[in-house]
Amino acid sequence: MKKTIPSHHNQLENSAVRLMALSVLHEKQTEIHRDDHYMFILQKKGDFVLEVDFKTIRLKGPSVCFVAPGQIHQYIDQKDNDGWFLFVEAAAVSESYREFMDMHQWFHQSVSIDESDLIFDLPVLIEKTEKDATLHHLSIERSLADAAVGIIISRISETSLSVFQHSGQKYSITRQFKKLIADHFRNTKQVQQYAKLLHITPLYLNEAVKDVTGYPASTWIQQKIVWEARRLLVYTTMDVKQIAFELGYDDHVYFSRFFKKETGITALQFRSENHDLSHHHH
Repeated sequence: MKKTIPSHHNQLENSAVRLMALSVLHEKQTEIHRDDHYMFILQKKGDFVLEVDFKTIRLKGPSVCFVAPGQIHQYIDQKDNDGWFLFVEAAAVSESYREFMDMHQWFHQSVSIDESDLIFDLPVLIEKTEKDATLHHLSIERSLADAAVGIIISRISETSLSVFQHSGQKYSITRQFKKLIADHFRNTKQVQQYAKLLHITPLYLNEAVKDVTGYPASTWIQQKIVWEARRLLVYTTMDVKQIAFELGYDDHVYFSRFFKKETGITALQFRSENHDLSHHHH
């Protein structure tokens, strides 16, 4: 039996952009869920702990963070924090920005910034735009949100904006590779298999992916499998043998060893530690 992870839809109230104070979390309980839009956290001060795709992200002091559509997340703790949530409809985020966040998902979704960072000026402008009847146009709101996303991405990235917007060959290969993983990870687990699908050598695939993301191709394949395994352990009643088979492993003992190597704990330990998550109700 599978348990449904609550999905939050149309939270933007028919708008492309929505701003909300971080302090709103003190007023309502938040449960594990996923969204159909991007969520950005712009924290000016304080501490914020959230879990995204079973990984803990800790924001201390001035920080920015993104959560992509479909990522399972839950707010764990916050203390003395000030700042904003910025929710942006996926269609309102430019393709190059979406691709960048897709490349950094799981590995690098947050960064500490300076308290005087330009990003903190944007929410103020968005709020003023919302209040000014003469300026309340979707295009202005989208432009300000686009600027905010661009600044957040430039802070997260170690490269300049012009570099990651450049559609070079390595970037194109990495993008195609990640799409192939999403479609084929159950039956295709080797770097050389993906290289063959892309008509390039495994060496060049590894070089391209590492240059673009900072991690070798094998890491992305393993992370996808581990994420799916975690999701099945928490949100289904399948046993480890069934999960191994579901993920394309004939040998469940081999799968169990792989899971422990990647996470540091056994599959059953992981299920036990995250047991409460599967009983949340929307």
